[in-house]
Amino acid sequence: MKVLFHKDVPGVGKKGDVKNVADGYARNYLLKQGLAVVATEGIVHDAQVREATHKQRQAGEVAKTAALAVELKSAYIMTTLKAGDDGSVFGSISIPKIISLLKEKKFTFDKTHIILEHPLKSLGAHIVKLKLDHNIEAEVTITIERE
Repeated sequence: MKVLFHKDVPGVGKKGDVKNVADGYARNYLLKQGLAVVATEGIVHDAQVREATHKQRQAGEVAKTAALAVELKSAYIMTTLKAGDDGSVFGSISIPKIISLLKEKKFTFDKTHIILEHPLKSLGAHIVKLKLDHNIEAEVTITIERE
């Protein structure tokens, strides 16, 4: 019997696959568990159209995320910290402060997007990495000046 898989079934088929399986296996397990449906021409066509639409939408999202990465790279983000005469700073810039600085520039991120090994504790320009959707990484330069 030809079936279209709705979910991944290890060793048998993945979601969206159309495969021939034993009639008893299809009726007694796959169809009853909702893992697959009988693959008629209409169902297969609908699944192919859905898959093509999904791929097209995902390609648009990837392009949008790549454009955001370019926009972040060119963004100018500046903040100040109190500093002594010798250049040592009092305080640091951590992830919550970076989030608020990005929010001021109309970029909305949460703490899971920001990759920061340690808080920023010196004057000058610092490159902060961001992990965006679709495994795209971006960099933003944050400049810290004397208050």
